Amino acid sequence: MSNPNFDSDGFQKVKSKRSSKNKPTKIPAKETHFDNQNIIIDVEKVIQRIRSSVDDLRLSDYLEGFLKSVSSLLDGRSVVEIVCLGLGHISECNISRYQLALLLCLKEHCNPQKVLTHDPIFYKGECEVLNKLGLEVITENNEGGYVISGKGPTIVYLPHCPKQLTNNFLWSNWGPNLENCVLICNSFGSLIDNQPSRILSETVPYIYKIFPNTTEHSLDNNFKFTDIFNDTSIHQFSKKNLEKVDSDFWKKGSKPSYENTEEFITSLMVQKLNI
Repeated sequence: MSNPNFDSDGFQKVKSKRSSKNKPTKIPAKETHFDNQNIIIDVEKVIQRIRSSVDDLRLSDYLEGFLKSVSSLLDGRSVVEIVCLGLGHISECNISRYQLALLLCLKEHCNPQKVLTHDPIFYKGECEVLNKLGLEVITENNEGGYVISGKGPTIVYLPHCPKQLTNNFLWSNWGPNLENCVLICNSFGSLIDNQPSRILSETVPYIYKIFPNTTEHSLDNNFKFTDIFNDTSIHQFSKKNLEKVDSDFWKKGSKPSYENTEEFITSLMVQKLNI
């Protein structure tokens, strides 16, 4: 029997809080499988599908507007690196393939020194696909704890990732060097508007603290598949904004921990399920 909460592509249906008609939208189903890393996939067929997604995206107004916004923020500066976390199963999920297509178009546009990607659920074959596409796969699950370069702009792409991952990334880079970060992820403004301040300050304090010093650039969700890039914004932490805060602002505690969440895959979860 089919599950009414999922469509024929295996995408989970959710109701948008921002729609007056409460119209269902789709996000990738969050299934946690760590015991199937050896699943065999047709690498060349997957690459062919991804390239088809890239060609499709190149013809869109969405990509044109997206790259224009990124270029405006970079203001002529050369990108040192692009880091992408949480793509999901690029061999199985149409949403993941198009999100990867955007990453590949961004790579082509910015020509960075390196492009790194990670997801704890990647199959080994998917890692091979990514390597063949010129991307470097981070093998360790650092739970968003990647520290960006201080030598120039780093673009960090977290497509539809849980807020805990974004919070961990901010914690790892907490300091004035955030001025070198262009963060593409779920809208901070939407998160702040839709959840109580008390909850956010307790559960994702670094998102909550940095938000007043963030410049958010909303993207027109005009791609033909509106569930792929919905709620995605570009966030910038300009030097001008960060210079306004005092030194105490940058004090941070120990690494954040989270309770009662199924969307955030920790390294401990992976270890326990692989034993």
